[in-house]
Amino acid sequence: MIKPACNPGSRVRYRANIKLSKEQDQQLNSSLYLGDEDTSLYGALTESRNDLRIVELFAGAGGMGVGFLMAGTQKKGFRIIHSAEINPIYLKSLETNYKYFSNNSANRLEDCIPSEFNPVDLTKRHDFQLVQEAVKKSDGVDLVIGGTPCQGFSQSNRSNWDAKNSYNQLVEYFIECSLELAPKAILLENVQGILWTPRSNKSKNKRKLTVVDYIARKFADAGYVLFPAVLDAAWYGVPQHRNRFFLLALHQDLGYTVDHFGEWGAFPLPTHGAMGTYNYVTVKEAIADLPIVANGEGRVIQDYDEPTQEQLSSNLFLQQMRQMATPDIIEGHVISKQADYVIERYRHIPAGGNWKNIRHMMTNYSDIDKTHSNIYRRLRWDEPSITIGNYRKSMIIHPEQNRGLSLREASRLQSLPDWFTFCGSTNNSQSLGIMHKQQQLANTVSFLLTLAIAQYILKL
Repeated sequence: MIKPACNPGSRVRYRANIKLSKEQDQQLNSSLYLGDEDTSLYGALTESRNDLRIVELFAGAGGMGVGFLMAGTQKKGFRIIHSAEINPIYLKSLETNYKYFSNNSANRLEDCIPSEFNPVDLTKRHDFQLVQEAVKKSDGVDLVIGGTPCQGFSQSNRSNWDAKNSYNQLVEYFIECSLELAPKAILLENVQGILWTPRSNKSKNKRKLTVVDYIARKFADAGYVLFPAVLDAAWYGVPQHRNRFFLLALHQDLGYTVDHFGEWGAFPLPTHGAMGTYNYVTVKEAIADLPIVANGEGRVIQDYDEPTQEQLSSNLFLQQMRQMATPDIIEGHVISKQADYVIERYRHIPAGGNWKNIRHMMTNYSDIDKTHSNIYRRLRWDEPSITIGNYRKSMIIHPEQNRGLSLREASRLQSLPDWFTFCGSTNNSQSLGIMHKQQQLANTVSFLLTLAIAQYILKL
């Protein structure tokens, strides 16, 4: 049985702030030997069938699943047989997006989305049995994907880095459900904090067992070969620096070992930035075409000046965003209304600046020096965005207009196509409920990153 390193976290290059990450990328570009992959086993996953069956756990609004759906073709691709998500509003978003894809994509497998969309609580045995029934009906599952809620590991919630945090304990259910389904491969996504958050507060050794250590042991003991990585979404054409931890587990029966892959491991090589062929996609390329709107804009559907073919040919990102979208309209270009004093603060912050430019105006903050550097951050046109979490709470500012970001702008910066929507209730996809939508967006995996990983897995 192939075992991972005792400390898989030590094999992962942690990424700090954007400046340090850029320096790290430059060093990697000059020193990292990528090597040639051993392609002799390519196709092992699809040897028995070309429609790889997926179960997604903690599915959210479907950002990860859509990446897998769009990675395939009519002849070879992914079929999502069950989506497990407890929040009914998130599940409604997922259902809306999956059905839109199924009804509008000409290049997809038949019956590629679940037949039913019902809330599932993976901590309840009865609910998990519904997942098992779907797997049995579909003649097994090839891949389990998902990411447990990240609040317990998040950089912005450092007080939650504790083994007793209820969110952290959901990882146990991801592990148990994944192993019980016995897929050929497992893909786990989470924030980098999972690398150092202790699984237990009690340890006889000086070094506490981390959550990732625990996951690695469980998966390795079940016969999986592990490939951990921290990936920046900007490396794959996303107009945003967003570092996320991924763990790809391939069952040893497929025949793969760590020696089959170069130093980069079982993940796609970067296509953008210092290590790629293309420049990073900038904020300007991502959102400059969207209509000018004012603070508090509430029109869910607006007229949109469709880009010309010439414009699309010179902006591949925009071309991807408009694919399958309804012509001549833009949806979700809505903005939370900010108070007048907040807008006045925005006026004094230059491109690339943050709260430090208006320290004298931040009179309502009790301890200003503890404020995160991304608070009141005005984006720059000429580079990727900072990480898009809950952009309203962080007061992220448009590069030029004195207002916060719209939901559609933030969705673009997550590389979600323009047809992808977030529901504000369980019965009407166009109801505003903007706070629900903003949080769903913050939790969503960047689409183009997922797409790149899915296309790579499809080769294995």
